[in-house]
Amino acid sequence: MKFLPSLSIAAGLLLASTTCLQTASALSLTIRNDVPGNSSSPILYGLMYEDINRCGDSALYAQMIRNWNFQANDTGGKPDLEFWNVIEEGETKATITLDTKVGLNDVNSNSLRLDVESLDSGRAGFLNVGWWGLRVQPDEPYKATFFAKSDGYTGPLNVTLEKNGGGILASKLVEGLTDEFQKFEVELSPSDIEGTSIDNVFAVSVDSPDVIGKPIWFQVFSLFGETYKGRENGLRKDIAETLAGLKPKFFRFPGGNNLEGQTIDTRWKWNETVGPLEERIGRMGDWSYWNTNGQGLLDYMYLTEDLGLAPIVDVYAGYSLQGDSVPEDELGPFVQEALDHLEYLTGDTSTPMGKLRAEHGHEKPFKIDMIEIGNEDWFSDTYDYRYRTYYDAITEKYPDATIISTAAQESRGWDLIDDHYYMTKEEMINNFNYYDNYARSGNGSGIFVGEFATNTAGCCGKSPANLEAALADGVFMTGLERNSDFVKMIAYAPSMKRVDHQQWDPDMIHFDTESVWVAPFYHVFQMYSAHSMHYFYSCYERNWIANDADTILQVDAEDGGFGPLYWVVGSNKKENEIYVKAINLDSEPAPVQFALKGVKVLNYGNATFISGDPSDENTKDEPNRIAPKKNTFHIRHQNTFGYTFEPHSATVLVMKIDS
Repeated sequence: MKFLPSLSIAAGLLLASTTCLQTASALSLTIRNDVPGNSSSPILYGLMYEDINRCGDSALYAQMIRNWNFQANDTGGKPDLEFWNVIEEGETKATITLDTKVGLNDVNSNSLRLDVESLDSGRAGFLNVGWWGLRVQPDEPYKATFFAKSDGYTGPLNVTLEKNGGGILASKLVEGLTDEFQKFEVELSPSDIEGTSIDNVFAVSVDSPDVIGKPIWFQVFSLFGETYKGRENGLRKDIAETLAGLKPKFFRFPGGNNLEGQTIDTRWKWNETVGPLEERIGRMGDWSYWNTNGQGLLDYMYLTEDLGLAPIVDVYAGYSLQGDSVPEDELGPFVQEALDHLEYLTGDTSTPMGKLRAEHGHEKPFKIDMIEIGNEDWFSDTYDYRYRTYYDAITEKYPDATIISTAAQESRGWDLIDDHYYMTKEEMINNFNYYDNYARSGNGSGIFVGEFATNTAGCCGKSPANLEAALADGVFMTGLERNSDFVKMIAYAPSMKRVDHQQWDPDMIHFDTESVWVAPFYHVFQMYSAHSMHYFYSCYERNWIANDADTILQVDAEDGGFGPLYWVVGSNKKENEIYVKAINLDSEPAPVQFALKGVKVLNYGNATFISGDPSDENTKDEPNRIAPKKNTFHIRHQNTFGYTFEPHSATVLVMKIDS
């Protein structure tokens, strides 16, 4: 998540003479279906993901318990019992402590210990406050699990969801405590509740005096509501549905900076993120907070399955954010780590890592078409030897894979190179046609714009996600789609944030414990992505199950040019449709006269658009201040029509071809 300054400077020089404002009132555009167009990438629009802005634990990852295995505190320091509180109700006296001598296993060597000194009435126990609250919704079932054992107490435990301060929402007894750790699982079904609330807690308690003097130890808690498509250990449903609404085609993970680690030792290690929760090892993330790794490599692959996305697997390449590079003669174990990472995903059960994946619940190998080596390696001066070493090892084992380089280097070739853009509004607009004259031949077959976002206040990470930024992003994205024969994939970043706990603005999806809402650019991205190729990606076959690729059509302009109106026109053969995608930056409406050559369309078309004041933002209280609107327009003689684009707007026009 860093800025490459040379890109905006070069683009500004290149485009200075081509982005001056034109008078839009006299603009005429002729859509040319009578001449060959350019092919368009079938996977142009997708997602880049890393755990930033608290978008992992309790967010995309639906775990509701905070500090659920006591491996470290919230900022990576010594483990503690933060977010857990003792329950002493009635005539009771109890304590909870972090027992560093009693653990579940070598990975989870601590435990929460409950000691009850007296219990004449009431109950004793503990509660967890969740992640800035704990959401309970009507008619939603909840599943809780934990490990527990006791030194002498064999009575029941009462597991509850409660209002913070009193009031039971759901309750279930579990029995069978022994002096050995065992896993307990309960289903909790709140009843007679009205509306969604977050001022709730998860609790475990006892009400029998038999517990006095008999400690109970607990480890590895989990609590999940309904997850996306019912996946165990899965995705928060409303956030996943919002991602799915973008109609994305690929998913790049696990970063981003969060792949690299601040230091070599704190890099993301795939093998520490797989297996049962009780075997996973957390790490200090790169954005100032602890990552539990409850959501790991296999969970990300389940996400790609459930959303039908092509995975882009990013492997650590020997460089970390504080500037350390693994020396060339010490790269061997790190390269092997990457090969094991890939074998875990693609190997059959005759391979050690493939066998391990099968033991973890997914016997069938995945097909990985795209592998990225590192992240933003233009910040280092060691990428040549690192890339060469990784490239040689990976391509020897996976000769058909598409290899993505994160920086230009001279040691080996690449298939795609990953460009990132964090720029001001003016810079982003000036980069509209940056790839128009980019050489299509030579090293690599194309570009992956793996991260981009308009930062209206300047780079980086301190700008509003308003309509002004959305339209500048839209102009840039329009230019990318115009060049989508060569620009193969694009992703906005960061994709989401937990509001009031973010490290970076702007972001496309906003959420808190209670709900989800989206920034204006979400709608621009959604409109563009939805009107492209209809697809489904199979995680098991090395191909797309899809229609013929879209075609970007030639458009001839008269009495004007790009700016303040920017456009791209394409066709979809399977759907028999023509799309016009346009951004109007002007404060005045932009009337355009359209003509079509080589094709006839039905006598009406459908428009979807957003518009408003450039400073408008969507908020939790006003989530639809900027939201899509629709209308229908008339087409004369099946090949000519006029359309007026709203001020400060993003629009997609859809016309059905008369076959």
